[in-house]
Amino acid sequence: MTLDYEDHYCKMCGKYDKSAWVNGGYCYDCFKLHNLEKIRESIEEGEPDTFSSDYVVCPYCGNAMSNEALIDYPELYEDGEHELLCDECGKTFEVDTMVSYNWETHKMEDD
Repeated sequence: MTLDYEDHYCKMCGKYDKSAWVNGGYCYDCFKLHNLEKIRESIEEGEPDTFSSDYVVCPYCGNAMSNEALIDYPELYEDGEHELLCDECGKTFEVDTMVSYNWETHKMEDD
């Protein structure tokens, strides 16, 4: 199936989203869920690829922790390797955090 710029309805939830054609036919929320499904499939196939900017995914069971759920782990917002205990399966796994920064400046009015 080929998508064009007029395909603005999500093929998962049916919601109108003008960026759906860019995201393979998915609205933003369903695109994140679709990517999570692909991560879980790779875990089931025995070759986990758990890279995600939306979730921390347990490489054992596929449990996903959203950025909102990770607010209790401030160490995860620093570059480096960190240990995390999965709430679902009880196994400990390593999280590699890669932080990036963006800056925007604005002129201040002259006094």
